[in-house]
Amino acid sequence: MTATADGRRATALRDGREKILSASRESLSAAALREALCELYEIELGRLAEDAGIGPDSGFALVALGGLGRREVLPYSDLDLVLIHERRPGRDVGELADALWYPLWDSGVALDHSVRTVDQCLSVAASDVSVGLSLLDCRVIAGDADLGALVVNGARRQWRDQIASRFDDLVAAAGARRHRSGVIAHRIEPDLKNGVGGLRDSQLVSALAVAHLSDGRPAVPGGMAAAHRLVLDARTELHRASGRGREVLHAQYGDEVGQALGLGDRFDLARALSDASRTIAFTADQAIRGSCATLSSRGLSGLLRRSPVRRPLDDGVVEHAGEVALARDARVGEDPWLPLRMAAAAARFRLPIAGSTLGVLVERSPAPEGQWPAEALSDLLVLLGSGEAQLPVIEALDRSGLWERILPEWSGVRDLPSRDRSHVYTVDRHLVQTAVEASRLTTSVARADLLLLAALLHDLGKCRDGDHSVNGAEIVGPIARRMGLAVDDVDTLVRIVRHHLLLAATAVRRDPSDPDTVDEVSAALEGDATALDVLAALTEVDSMATGPTVWTPGRERAHAALVDACRHRFESVPGPVEAPKVDATRPHGPPDVVVDLSTAGTGSNHEVTLVVPGGGRSLAVTAEVLAAHRLEIVDAEVDLRPPGGMRARMTVSTRFGDPADPRLLRQDLRRAVDSGLSAQLRAALERSIAHPLGPAQARSSVLVTRRSDADGILLEVRSEDRPGLFARIVAAIVNTGARIDWVVVRTRGAAVEDVFALSGPGAVLGTATEVESLLPRPDPATPLGGHADTL
Repeated sequence: MTATADGRRATALRDGREKILSASRESLSAAALREALCELYEIELGRLAEDAGIGPDSGFALVALGGLGRREVLPYSDLDLVLIHERRPGRDVGELADALWYPLWDSGVALDHSVRTVDQCLSVAASDVSVGLSLLDCRVIAGDADLGALVVNGARRQWRDQIASRFDDLVAAAGARRHRSGVIAHRIEPDLKNGVGGLRDSQLVSALAVAHLSDGRPAVPGGMAAAHRLVLDARTELHRASGRGREVLHAQYGDEVGQALGLGDRFDLARALSDASRTIAFTADQAIRGSCATLSSRGLSGLLRRSPVRRPLDDGVVEHAGEVALARDARVGEDPWLPLRMAAAAARFRLPIAGSTLGVLVERSPAPEGQWPAEALSDLLVLLGSGEAQLPVIEALDRSGLWERILPEWSGVRDLPSRDRSHVYTVDRHLVQTAVEASRLTTSVARADLLLLAALLHDLGKCRDGDHSVNGAEIVGPIARRMGLAVDDVDTLVRIVRHHLLLAATAVRRDPSDPDTVDEVSAALEGDATALDVLAALTEVDSMATGPTVWTPGRERAHAALVDACRHRFESVPGPVEAPKVDATRPHGPPDVVVDLSTAGTGSNHEVTLVVPGGGRSLAVTAEVLAAHRLEIVDAEVDLRPPGGMRARMTVSTRFGDPADPRLLRQDLRRAVDSGLSAQLRAALERSIAHPLGPAQARSSVLVTRRSDADGILLEVRSEDRPGLFARIVAAIVNTGARIDWVVVRTRGAAVEDVFALSGPGAVLGTATEVESLLPRPDPATPLGGHADTL
């Protein structure tokens, strides 16, 4: 090629680019701009190749990778080209390559180039996973199509053949990239290319599809193609606005990019990008997990292994192959609360929900209507109390549309960016993160249920103009009534949401030792001691979920001083527990043991009335027998004061399957009270408590106070529930020599509050120490509080 021809080609390419890039957005949209650039490069590269003598049978092929290979050419991105050649003696490959590269350099195009044989290309791709990924997008632009096809097809075949040995490296590289670049939905200035939910994640999904490990489509309808196109359009307009090949969307370009895409200002753009990137990230995560399962099923060990056991977790819910799935007899089309029950089981056992299961639920599960059953509220509380385990579960429900069916008001805050720069997350993600933080404090408040609900709902009012606290209180009232909360609890929750900024604002602006300060807080909360107790914890977790610079040591001290002053002024202590009065009769059966079992409303809850001879040891045996029959105690009032032995009124849950036969339950109770658990019952008990639930989220606590109804102490146990825990606590108390006079049990989701009234010589502080040693504890390696930047 002559110097004149070189200059002519360079000028044509430069002029063509300038004409395209100078076109108005009205005449060339983001997609049209990419298409025009792609067409320009293909034409000019074809002419350059022809001038250099690269033809159909030349033994040379010009192959494009990256954006040009995918036909996603961005205005200021590099051209990534490889000149493929056959090894032939007597020709100067370097001279021919220069004839291609110099006109491109002269035109001002940024160029990433290499010259390789087919074997060299495949060898480098085999040794470097990033090169292997890039070759999956390659296509022949000019020259010997057959030679180029050896690279295009060979790279894809090699990728499929080697994916089993390269999968870990692929996932590790993706994880490192995500960690470096952060989550697009959570960043004020997101990395549209490398961030979680960015274009690299979209390419990862395609790469797994090429390897035949995934079909490249989301497990549930979620608009993956539309999400990818929006992020790509945003990056295209970012290039056009900045005049550079940028990957990070800086705030200064937000308004221009948002308006160019017809979305509005930078906040509207941020909301749209959050939704799109979360769809991409969720699809990528599903593809990775599905690919891992596919690889595990391959090979000799996979062929010889039996089908995974389906382990029941709840009504209509099983564990299958390490995922939460539908039971074969699940009533999907009849049970609107099955998605929430499945979410609670997934969070409780730290398992993902199978993608196919999500698809079935989306298609067939009806939307809930009317007031929630008690079991549904309990499932929501279990989910919210599970700590970080709830993050992927709620994300799965939200991306699939199931979360909005459960909580329609969520649509107002989904992907809504905060206008306050101190907020790390979007409003919806902040609410979930507040619930994560609140799960640590469920044992430090009298009403764990109100704390978790307030954490999830307190900022819903941000979907409207005006004071979001006032708006939120108006929104939360109907939600709380729909969830089936008692009238007083609805009023308290509304009060908490209405004043959820009260303590934070007062602590930094007023003197807590000033009586007027305390009077104002008391007046705002209307003297509601429960609201103060919950609000004190909510203020802390809300601040921690906002950002790492909000809950400072100074703010923490000021907050503690204000709360202490207010608690001294409030007249009552939240959650006083009185001795129960259990009226149990003997309608049938032998005079020593009475068992009445009846269904409590809907779902898996049942009412049980028991009369069992004996005292505390009989209570321990009774708890073991109930656990062996898969009856979990939800609420209970137990009176062991003479005469008449133990009388109990309980709400129990079977979770799945039919409840025990009352006659069999009575028979087992009689035998166990007389001579202890049989070997068969002992084995059933061990099976019932064998489910691995992982470490606790909150620190368990045992509170000791003096009884007001008699001599002795009240032992209040606040802990996360575990199968068989109540029976172990009762046995430990009995072994200390203390006499149990009465017990009140309250379960609020995953948190339990057991109050034991003790008397006798064993009713001492040592009993509390003995009980505390039995309670579940958080993992010491897991920090309590903080920010997870990936889902």
